[in-house]
Amino acid sequence: MLSEPKTEFRPERPYLAIRKKVHMFDIPNALPPLIPEVKQWMDQRKIEPAGYDFFLYKSIDPQNELECEAGFPVARAVEGDEYVQAGAFPAGNYASLVYTGDFKYMMEAHKALESWIEAQGLKEKRETIEGTACWGSRTEVYLVDPTLEPNPEKWQTEIVFQLED
Repeated sequence: MLSEPKTEFRPERPYLAIRKKVHMFDIPNALPPLIPEVKQWMDQRKIEPAGYDFFLYKSIDPQNELECEAGFPVARAVEGDEYVQAGAFPAGNYASLVYTGDFKYMMEAHKALESWIEAQGLKEKRETIEGTACWGSRTEVYLVDPTLEPNPEKWQTEIVFQLED
């Protein structure tokens, strides 16, 4: 199930994350284990998350390898290290929708948001460099923790794409 898409301006938002390059089909196995690693790193430094965990997709190459980050937003910018890196979602206009359901069908939510953006005459922030699509900010924010809610029909994920200004 999909919510009605919307657009909004979002201020810059700092985060902490682990960066990883993964094949599109390896996302379900490679990225989720990074979330507790980031959380443990933050806990050791007494840094509280300022929102839900996320996966940020930075780029995809012609072989379907993605540059990804898995982490948490934080209230203020803090230093990372060679493993957990500091970053920020840039200020700007974003399109989003909320997908409710099993993660295995989430690609359809991405496609629905892409189609909606195009139908509205908007453009996602992206560029292509040597065949690799580089996104401004393409994010999945996990609003319902599947470790706390076992029923996939109740899982909610906000899909967020940064738009061209």
